[in-house]
Amino acid sequence: MIEENQICVSKNESLQAEKVLSRAELRKSILSFTWPCIAELMLVSMISIINLAMVGHLGAYAITSVGLTNQPVMVSVAVFQAFNVGATAMVARFVGAKDYENAKKVVIQALIIAVISGSVLCILGFSFSRWIVVTMGAQDDTVDYASMYMKYMSVGIIFQAIPTVVTSLLRGAGDTRSPMRYNIISNIVNVLAGFIMIYGLWFIPAMGIEGAAIATTLAKFSACALSIYTIITSSLPVAVSIRDKFRLDFLMLKRIMNIGLAAAVEQLILRTGFVIFTMVVAELGTVSFAAYQISESITGLSINFSLALGMASTSFMGRNLGAKKPEMAEAYCDELRKIALSASMIISACFFFGGYYITRIFTTDMEVILLTALLMKVIAFMVPFQNSQLVLSGGLRGAGDTKWPLFAVISGIVFVRVPLAIILIKFLHFGVWAASLAGVIDQLARSIVVYFRFRDGKWKLVKV
Repeated sequence: MIEENQICVSKNESLQAEKVLSRAELRKSILSFTWPCIAELMLVSMISIINLAMVGHLGAYAITSVGLTNQPVMVSVAVFQAFNVGATAMVARFVGAKDYENAKKVVIQALIIAVISGSVLCILGFSFSRWIVVTMGAQDDTVDYASMYMKYMSVGIIFQAIPTVVTSLLRGAGDTRSPMRYNIISNIVNVLAGFIMIYGLWFIPAMGIEGAAIATTLAKFSACALSIYTIITSSLPVAVSIRDKFRLDFLMLKRIMNIGLAAAVEQLILRTGFVIFTMVVAELGTVSFAAYQISESITGLSINFSLALGMASTSFMGRNLGAKKPEMAEAYCDELRKIALSASMIISACFFFGGYYITRIFTTDMEVILLTALLMKVIAFMVPFQNSQLVLSGGLRGAGDTKWPLFAVISGIVFVRVPLAIILIKFLHFGVWAASLAGVIDQLARSIVVYFRFRDGKWKLVKV
């Protein structure tokens, strides 16, 4: 429990001793964990902005082509990301309890599932690429480019699956620096290869949007190779080797899925909702969708900051509950939420007053610039709700209480964002700004649900 400058936490389940941490010590521990995540994700966002800016100067068709593939790929990635939620919570619990044998078993099962699911999704995405982008609402001027881009993104899914699961497992065990290193390297590969392949250099011809797709796939391959090297050479007790037995352990899979199933449903609903949402926005035309896509990329800066805090919340929650310190787990989550809300004020001000100038980085099309600047003013009101719910949802997942983040997504996506966007855009013809307004109300609904669940404290009793 936090009281002014002190936090009292139980030393163990029988309360044999009590340890007092100052708030400064608490924040120092948070900073040590989160700064690599924040540095990594902010750099990833900046590189994504650079990539989108390079593609954006090819024309609105290029931005739209890339944007139409994002949601289908995210639906695919959600399959193994949902499994990762259960695996991360289990690893954090086992590491906190110093049960390293079971922690390693979780790692092996997660890697096997990543390879299997990534391979299947790769084949499906490649085979049905044109159908996917047409279903997403690709117009005649973008369908061929979007279909081509989707094929490359599908090939990249297998390379994306492995580093995604390795990153989650390492963070669950408390290591944020290793994922930071290989993700930064892969994104540098992305931007350098993207510049060369989009515009051409020496003997390499300018390949336009296809060059961007190739560069992104190469970056994912580099992240895959580096993550495999990291999980093999790590000094953590969750490191694996070629001597380990890589076979399915259905008992451990069941334990992981007991936690991950709700997360899987959550991700399915979330991504399906965003697919429908994107299809509604795409009907407004290439210019409106380009503006929406740019606003989403800019918003990613604030999302990634709070995602890093959410990752910290998951790890601290799991490890402290594993060590039988529920009050410490709550204290960490509270402090992380305060940090997220403080940062939200600064980010919202930048979006509201600086949206026009930020948008000019992406495109020279004045119609797109003015429209995106309007969207950023609306999105500015969404940031505090979004950041709060990301941190609290991360904490609940770390506790193994994955049902309530699911309820939050159902409340926000199913009952707010999608129906509201359909009503405002398709029936009332309010335009693309209504999509951003629907997003604000969605995040408000989600933040209310997870806040009250966190405050009732019942997550402390969840068994994994």
